[in-house]
Amino acid sequence: MVLRIFHRDKVFNPGEKIDEYTVLRLIGEGRFGICYLVTQDGQQFIVKQLKKAMFKKNQGKVGFEEEILSKIQHHSVPRIIKKVELSDSYFYVLESKAGTTFEELIYTQNRVFSTAEIYQIGLQLIDIMQYLHSNGVVHRDIRVPNVLYHGTKVYLVDFGLARWIGGKYTPDIDYAYFGDFLLHLLYTAYTSEDNRKVPWYDELSLEPNQVEFLKRLLDSQKLYNNIAEIEKDFHLAFCQLSE
Repeated sequence: MVLRIFHRDKVFNPGEKIDEYTVLRLIGEGRFGICYLVTQDGQQFIVKQLKKAMFKKNQGKVGFEEEILSKIQHHSVPRIIKKVELSDSYFYVLESKAGTTFEELIYTQNRVFSTAEIYQIGLQLIDIMQYLHSNGVVHRDIRVPNVLYHGTKVYLVDFGLARWIGGKYTPDIDYAYFGDFLLHLLYTAYTSEDNRKVPWYDELSLEPNQVEFLKRLLDSQKLYNNIAEIEKDFHLAFCQLSE
């Protein structure tokens, strides 16, 4: 069930048309948009409906998603197909990536991830970040709702907050999000009846180099300089334990 916070925009029901695309189901609704799984000629796509009020208020910002996705190409990032304008409504048609969000896997399906799985997932996210940063893009929202998992494949979606690197938009925010994402995965194997609130590094059973790696990702005073350093330390902290 989707919690409806905003009511001013039309919500399309299954079977209704958005341009040439037939709605299969509503995926989710957020502050800036409403997402649908749609079909056209037997092929599935994602349609993101931009909310009118937010589009008018933030028109200069919402255009970054279209601009960035149209200029990058990575197998783990959805391609933008086209923009659709209907009356005063705006939509993006995106490639549909198969998979389930890590939010769903962790909090609904209660999935427990092994160190080996975390290592492979982390490597794929590092590869995606490396591609984005080398092409001048910072995602700024690498969270469990925005990462899909299909088999052993990882996909990064929702580029609504993505920006071109420069000025206040720097890659290090992705490093911090990556650290927080890894903690979500590590906590899936955590069990305790102790209700005391203690820091994650005291609560989780981690090796010293894992703690040091995660602390550096999350500490704004000691952040990594680049993704290559992160890849090296991630490998040292998680590779041997995943074998």
